Amino acid sequence: MRRIGLVLAAALALLAGAEAKAQGRLPIFDCHVHYGQNDWAPYPTAKVLELFDAAGVPRVLASSTPDDGTLMLNKAAPDRVVPILRPYRSGVTSSNWFNDPNLAQYLEGRLQAGAYKGIGEFHLFDPNSADTPQVKRVTELALERDIVLHVHSGAEPVRRLFAIEPKLKILWAHAGMSEPPEVVGSMLDKYATLWTELSFRAGDVAPGGKLDARWRTLFEKYSDRFMIGTDTYVTPRWGNYVDLVEEHRQYLMQLPRELAEKIAFRNAVRMFGGGNLAGLN
Repeated sequence: MRRIGLVLAAALALLAGAEAKAQGRLPIFDCHVHYGQNDWAPYPTAKVLELFDAAGVPRVLASSTPDDGTLMLNKAAPDRVVPILRPYRSGVTSSNWFNDPNLAQYLEGRLQAGAYKGIGEFHLFDPNSADTPQVKRVTELALERDIVLHVHSGAEPVRRLFAIEPKLKILWAHAGMSEPPEVVGSMLDKYATLWTELSFRAGDVAPGGKLDARWRTLFEKYSDRFMIGTDTYVTPRWGNYVDLVEEHRQYLMQLPRELAEKIAFRNAVRMFGGGNLAGLN
């Protein structure tokens, strides 16, 4: 009986591989890239672009600490790197940015260039951290410029942000990181201008490589609201970049091609621009 089970598992794996090959390699729009100062020496921009090529990633959404890293990547590949503005810099971190007295001046000065498609990624670990004048100004800037907020938080801080400005556009990092699919679904149901990306969630979405039925249901119901991310928040993740992308590609290939393409790149293109990536491999 065990031998039959092993043979059946092997046959299913071959069929899955054949289906993936038949569909072709999905291009991925990576919606969570950081290029921090510690990355610059071991991974110069040319090497990063080579990694994007190797991973089949024709476009990325990038933010960095400091912002210079994002600008370096964008300069190296302006048609490939979509910049968003992170509030973090020397002395301003995930634990204090929302109380930074110079935050508005910093953001307003840089946003004047008109190159940034969003503000973030920023962290809100405590819902009360959203209740500051600095965060209020961030929401105002997002509305004034019609740009996205990329928010790393649980569900409650996102609710607070929408309570401040219901018309915000929010890209929810990591689908809430540890929020279960039921919570993710309820948030998407309640807020029409909430999207989410799946960095750090591949193991939850597809335990052992098999797509979880609850996540499949979410993808089908909210097909226009999911995107892919890797989150290169520390340098060693660049060494695993190709594998990080492939983790997502493997469960995407278990979906119908049209749905997989939406999550892989079409939703991100619609939000951040850059044209149709369907022909790129």
